[in-house]
Amino acid sequence: MNDFLLAGMIAAERLPAAHESKTAVLSELKNSLAGASGEQRTASLLKRELDLPGEAIFLSDVHIPYKDGAAQIDLLLVHKEFVCVLEVKNMIGEFYFDTVNFQFHRVVDGRREGMRNPEAQLHRAVRAASGFLGVPVQGVIVLASRSGKVVEAPKHYPVVSLDYLPFHLEQLANGLKLFDTAALASKLENLPARNFSHHWLERHNITFDSLRLGVTCPTCRTCSLDWQERKWNCGVCGFYSRGAHEVTLQEYALLFGSELDTRLAYRLLGVKNKYVLYRLLEKTAPQSEVRGKRQIVENRELLRDYFGRIYR
Repeated sequence: MNDFLLAGMIAAERLPAAHESKTAVLSELKNSLAGASGEQRTASLLKRELDLPGEAIFLSDVHIPYKDGAAQIDLLLVHKEFVCVLEVKNMIGEFYFDTVNFQFHRVVDGRREGMRNPEAQLHRAVRAASGFLGVPVQGVIVLASRSGKVVEAPKHYPVVSLDYLPFHLEQLANGLKLFDTAALASKLENLPARNFSHHWLERHNITFDSLRLGVTCPTCRTCSLDWQERKWNCGVCGFYSRGAHEVTLQEYALLFGSELDTRLAYRLLGVKNKYVLYRLLEKTAPQSEVRGKRQIVENRELLRDYFGRIYR
């Protein structure tokens, strides 16, 4: 799970139903989950069945600087004989690529839906990767769902089904060692982390005060826990835990940054006693050098584990 997907999960859980962006957030999360599922199936299949000489390095959710922004790449395969961008589409329906105007639409149950053109997305990603790495880069559109069918094919890039993808990639190998895979992969892995949160929150008009605050019960997921007798307790389902607040702190860090104002911490966790707050934050968000500020010790794996159990 990348940060974008985690942010959608947090907002879906904490935004009240009346919030203006609740429907949009839920719809965006549904599409993101479908896309992530397709990318995961693609990566798993290639790691299991792709037969290439030497090591093949797979990088997922890569953001490469391009012009005034960044190009997002679903999956990037780096091999000594070729480099290939995989634009994965986990969609159903009949697909039509307009090779004159470079538009794209699909037909599902008789309904025509205009969408972003996967070929244009792939072309942008290929140019960004090639320019950043300084090497020629291939590209392919991958249909991760067996319920998708191409009626009119794109002009510049191939479209292949997931089942055929290993064979397609194997045909790109030419028997020559052209690239230093370790050097290329290192250059990509050392790219700075993408900070999307400010723009995403602004686009959906999400602020700290628009969220349901408190430590979420992982069982009920719609109510907050109370701190009683040195543990978090749910008055609805009976759940209890000593460390449930750690997920809440990680949620805040992902959305708003790791610096936490002590005054906000009371509201975030839903506690009033300063001694309780200090004990809860002693290791997970120690005091910083700035008075009244704390620094959350970031741990994305904690969030991935928490939401991984919810969105299995």
